[in-house]
Amino acid sequence: MPGPMMPGAGPSQLDGPPPSPTPAEPQGQFQMAGLAGPRAPTVPTGQLPPELLTGLVASAGTVAQILDSFAQATPDQAGLLAMIKDLLQQYLATLMQGGAGAMSPTATGMAPPMGGMDRGISGAGSV
Repeated sequence: MPGPMMPGAGPSQLDGPPPSPTPAEPQGQFQMAGLAGPRAPTVPTGQLPPELLTGLVASAGTVAQILDSFAQATPDQAGLLAMIKDLLQQYLATLMQGGAGAMSPTATGMAPPMGGMDRGISGAGSV
């Protein structure tokens, strides 16, 4: 015969599964909302920095190579993978149309290709 139960010795929260880090999902669908933390402010496509555009283009090239290897492994799905590659190209074209926005005149990097004088005095002789 078990002894008398101590107050508060009943089932506790530790007896069940841990709480979910994400908010309650409608219809049981998983959402990443609670995992990433607060949302960063969005930047319009036309104002993306050039370095980010370069990285996106390079990454898209890698994705296209992966899609090609998928098409080789599953030739019966090659048409679907070709459509995905076309959508990727449309995405890149939209990004390039938006451009990278105006660069700051004080930004570091290569000098603009407009020629001119680097140092010294211009002209045929010394003054």
